[in-house]
Amino acid sequence: MLAVLLTGIMADAQVLLSENFDTALNWTVAHTSGPSTLAGWTRVTGGANPTCSPFAGAGMAQFNSYDIEENNSYTLTSPAITFGGLFYKASFSLYRDGGYATSADRVRVYYSTTGALGGATLLTTVNRSLTLAPVEAAEGWYTYDAYLPYGATGTGYIIISATSAYGNNIFMDSVSVEQINAVNDAALNAVSLNTVLTLGTYPIAGSFKNIGANPITSIDLNWQDNGGTIHTQSLTGLNINPGQTYNFSHTDQWTPTTGVYSMSVWVSNTNGNDSNPANDTIDLSGYVVNEIFPKTVVYEEATGTWCGWCVRGHIGLKDMEHYHPDGSWIGIAVHNADPMVLAAYDTALASFISGYPSGAINRNPAEVDPGLSSIEPAYQDELTKTPLGKVAVANQTWDPNTRLITFDAQSIFALDMPNANYNLSAVIVENNVTGTTATWRQRNYYTGNTITDWTGFNWGTYPAYIPAATMVYNHVGRALLGGFQGVNGSVPTSVSYNTPNSYTFTHTLPAAQKADDISIVVMLLDKATGQIVNATEVELDTTLSSMAFDAKHYGVYPNPTTGIFNINTENPVNVSVVDVMGKVVFQAQNVTRETAINLGGLQKGVYLAQITGEKISSTEKIILN
Repeated sequence: MLAVLLTGIMADAQVLLSENFDTALNWTVAHTSGPSTLAGWTRVTGGANPTCSPFAGAGMAQFNSYDIEENNSYTLTSPAITFGGLFYKASFSLYRDGGYATSADRVRVYYSTTGALGGATLLTTVNRSLTLAPVEAAEGWYTYDAYLPYGATGTGYIIISATSAYGNNIFMDSVSVEQINAVNDAALNAVSLNTVLTLGTYPIAGSFKNIGANPITSIDLNWQDNGGTIHTQSLTGLNINPGQTYNFSHTDQWTPTTGVYSMSVWVSNTNGNDSNPANDTIDLSGYVVNEIFPKTVVYEEATGTWCGWCVRGHIGLKDMEHYHPDGSWIGIAVHNADPMVLAAYDTALASFISGYPSGAINRNPAEVDPGLSSIEPAYQDELTKTPLGKVAVANQTWDPNTRLITFDAQSIFALDMPNANYNLSAVIVENNVTGTTATWRQRNYYTGNTITDWTGFNWGTYPAYIPAATMVYNHVGRALLGGFQGVNGSVPTSVSYNTPNSYTFTHTLPAAQKADDISIVVMLLDKATGQIVNATEVELDTTLSSMAFDAKHYGVYPNPTTGIFNINTENPVNVSVVDVMGKVVFQAQNVTRETAINLGGLQKGVYLAQITGEKISSTEKIILN
């Protein structure tokens, strides 16, 4: 759901309270939960963790969630305010940042008639992390409105209750309480329409809020797609009091065609005359696709043998691999200042992090700690983002004499796109990496404490330096093919639905790296944002020796597949597909490149395609989604 928080423009509003914290905090601080003994709310003139300056004036209020352990709460309570029985709103500015992206440090804004939280009315909740609700696009100051119950009268208070999740600090500035004078004013709050849609029929549904002084008795709902017909529905006989929200679903539904959509939804004629049209409209854009592709999430972890806290990263990547074996997760360890460092990769990832261990998930700007409590929710959040494309690896070759790896990276899209803007990149990853010298031992700050992996093993039983003879490093990024930004031209600017577009990568594997422990990760990158749209990981198939046969004569695509795939062969071959129990589930003879093999009736999972032909004998792993 896309939700937009709109600030109304009010004329001649009476301001009951205004606080910029320029000279003092002026509000009352209380510790309401948790064992912390640290100061909660303080006045500061400059911010650290994250770095920021006041929104306005010389000062701002800081909640010290960077140092205060999680689940501690502190309140910041305003002086007494006299309300006159009308409609009021509290406005405030909050600094939103991308650090500790999954840490839910937050503020809750209450209206209280007593100055105490007991019996107070919750008005709104805002998280510090810009990736949490309400989601924002970039780090910076944002202003939010919280509407008091209609008819507030007598003495009242605004209470800001902040709760630490042990992330970054929270900064607040420019708090005000003012009377709303606009007579008839509806603000469109939200429209329930995903960015990526499949073909079908959709309701245009959402909500609007009465932020005027009068009850709303009538209003028009409108929508228009790509500048086409305007669909209007008039609602009458309503009784929406000030401050109330109304959920709607337009009587005219939308049946889109594939391609880019641009939808405008707006309210009008609020009681015949809306006082503030500036908050009436939400514009949405997105894509309508032929099918929804499965999503694979990539986490690139910044780590090093010298980093004592990086034990947490070893466990995080190990656990995520165990808990998500379905191909939706790829972890890559990007080493720094140790024997496994890959300079170009290390330098590129450094711009995403503030320390070690840390990392980027799908190269989003908000860094993510590799601890399972942070990385799992960030992974789940990425799974909700529908990709427009997917990737596959085809036509692997491996020459054990020259140690040359060759493969085709294939990009496949869910719709025709005349202006595609993507690149392909690949990473060579090695498991079971070991060394013998002291630079290979892992520093361990968890010695004597408890930190367990999914097997139940406590890494705290290891010494302060885990010996090189004990350490095995997995998911190690060994080569960055095509560069961090990918290869320009590796994806055509015009692509067609479900048609593979191939780009060939080559890499010579160093003699010290073991071919049997190598996997290939291919990533589809959005050139505009640099973020990873989708990815896949396959093991290097060392049975595909070019000494034995020409491996360019075979390949399975698309892979993973939703059911239908083809064999990339120049000569007819025989194909036998077996499940993980060895049962033959499909057989065909004289299969050519044009032959579509359909496994759509089978259960999702991993299968093996045994391909035989003249001078060709190979086995391909097929992932059926």
